[in-house]
Amino acid sequence: MPSAADVCLLFVLARVGKFYIKGELLGQGGYGAVYAGTRKSDGLSVALKYVRKYAKDMKLPGIKEALPKEVGLIKMVNDPSSHPNILELHDWFDRPASYVMAMERPNPCQDLFDYCQEQGGVLKEDEARNITRQLLGALQHCHDRGVVHRDVKPENILIQTDTKEIKLIDFGCGDPLKDTPYTDFTGTEYYLPLEWFEKEKFLAGPGTVWSVGVMLYNIVCGGFPFTTFTSKEMRQLEFRAGLSKGFKDIVRRCLRPRAADRPTLEQLQQHSWLR
Repeated sequence: MPSAADVCLLFVLARVGKFYIKGELLGQGGYGAVYAGTRKSDGLSVALKYVRKYAKDMKLPGIKEALPKEVGLIKMVNDPSSHPNILELHDWFDRPASYVMAMERPNPCQDLFDYCQEQGGVLKEDEARNITRQLLGALQHCHDRGVVHRDVKPENILIQTDTKEIKLIDFGCGDPLKDTPYTDFTGTEYYLPLEWFEKEKFLAGPGTVWSVGVMLYNIVCGGFPFTTFTSKEMRQLEFRAGLSKGFKDIVRRCLRPRAADRPTLEQLQQHSWLR
């Protein structure tokens, strides 16, 4: 006779299977795995993200039950209205050791890292400008809704290859926005700001702007602005030949050593290079 846990697992699996058909594996990592999926009711293409339970749950106003943190953050960002450059959450299911999120799946699309590789490793400034405009709007929307992403990088940005519209994805490293510093390591080391390596803490706004600068440098220059995480090297910045003064200026502003000297997301959106 199956145990109570087995019965619970079968029930939850039946719920997922009742509404969605699971397809091929799209990707996997330390968090779990993502599969292609189809919603049975209307044939909508989705991504089914299976995530191991390791993060704390969170409470949202008006919702009785605690939610997995990533689910809660996405709901904060998307409810009551979504942003065109942030991946939408259609549904989610609880499991004993994991949870499943049925996410929007644009088609055709690929992540920005793979897209850049197919373009020879670097993008032209015009294309990078279009991507950055959309990304800044998405990040500003997150902050306006009280969420900080904390893992901005090309791998967490989907680009629709036909329209060039982007979608910010993966809030697994995110956190509720706060005015005080974050003191825990999260995200990807190459995108962490200088102050983390000097003081092991950073503020949401300046830290986000720094990661945008690193990402922008990466997709246009084909590498990282810094190869070691020493404060001396991270105060120096070199560019490949042929880039505009405007591009160099916006990256330099994002990567200013003092967090207080960096522009805010609002100020960054007004930079002349983005117009």
